[in-house]
Amino acid sequence: MPGTNEAWGWHPRTLVVDNYDSYTYNLVALLTDAARAHYSSFGGSGEASIEETERRAQEHIIVIRNDEYSWETVRDSILPHVDNVVISPGPGTPARREDVGVGRDIIAHTQRDGHPVLGVCLGHQMIAHEYGAKVDQSVVPVHGQTSSIDVLDDSCLFHGIPSGFCAVRYHSLTVTRMSSSLRVLARAAGTVEHAGRMVASTDIMGIRHNTLPLWGVQFHPESVCSEHGARLLANFAQLTRMAVGRLHVLRIPPHVQSMSVQARDQRVWERTPTEPRFSLVARRVELHGVVDAGARVFAHVHSSDWAPVWLDG
Repeated sequence: MPGTNEAWGWHPRTLVVDNYDSYTYNLVALLTDAARAHYSSFGGSGEASIEETERRAQEHIIVIRNDEYSWETVRDSILPHVDNVVISPGPGTPARREDVGVGRDIIAHTQRDGHPVLGVCLGHQMIAHEYGAKVDQSVVPVHGQTSSIDVLDDSCLFHGIPSGFCAVRYHSLTVTRMSSSLRVLARAAGTVEHAGRMVASTDIMGIRHNTLPLWGVQFHPESVCSEHGARLLANFAQLTRMAVGRLHVLRIPPHVQSMSVQARDQRVWERTPTEPRFSLVARRVELHGVVDAGARVFAHVHSSDWAPVWLDG
């Protein structure tokens, strides 16, 4: 069979749906690391083997933006060549089609197509919304804070992950009411800072569908400050193995890889330079020794804005 090599073992081929979020490529990096670790255990240590390991790792992930292909194109041209789907964080609300794009179709058709789906942050909310749960404003918006996560069910996505682990949260919306088709896997515990005081937060942090291969996490396993992110994705890979049932060692074909964001970006970098249309004007300001320089620059630039928010300060 073209593109197979049983000696390298099976690893899931993953479609990542990018909801235009800066965390998307942290997820891609974590997924690539998992594939790289898997294939390095088969490939030996020689230079050729290392190159082959890297190539195989890259060939197991494709990234598309949520609005660049129609559902029919994704269904017919991409999904047949992947084993699972990861839906990224992103701005907006799961109730608004313009914010979620083709990811909604992938979730809605899981019952028929059978592709396991892991939703992260907005992706998590999309699964909840699609299957009857209520997604609403959180009592306390949490942006760039860590929380302790209580694991309530460690039989699947959180298998082997200790309750009370630390995870990064960036969200204003949350699942406020579950539906009968979904189950809570994890909740936040402890307190978060809000308006200068500490407030209790017990938002739902992990869910699964009762019968379909759908899992969601509200926190960011891909953040550098989150614990056990790699283990969570390894669990998702194992859940995919159990759901898919076919273990042919396949790669994503080149014609499908060419549809990815990474392939198009690479083609842009490889273009022959043309006459520049823009010129760069830069001014250097020396801030050495200035206390809270970043905050002061932000305040100077955005102090007149209606509602300035500095998420990463």
